[in-house]
Amino acid sequence: MENIEAEKSLSYYASNRATAILSNNREIGRVFAEYKDKLVIIDGENKKEHEYLIPKTKVDHYDGKHVYFKMSENSLKEFEI
Repeated sequence: MENIEAEKSLSYYASNRATAILSNNREIGRVFAEYKDKLVIIDGENKKEHEYLIPKTKVDHYDGKHVYFKMSENSLKEFEI
């Protein structure tokens, strides 16, 4: 049921510039766009430090301000662009 709610909320991630947070509560940036079945996460609004293209299937939940991903910091490198 939680994933169904997350799917309904996907269109709000980018429009609200939701903060992206990993399983260990580390903030990795903000959601700037949605591209097909992925979310574009950018760390650093003025100077882009890191950019990620993370599949929406990695979303654990969304609380209206934060997108929580069910993934570790180690797996984040495979999604860096």
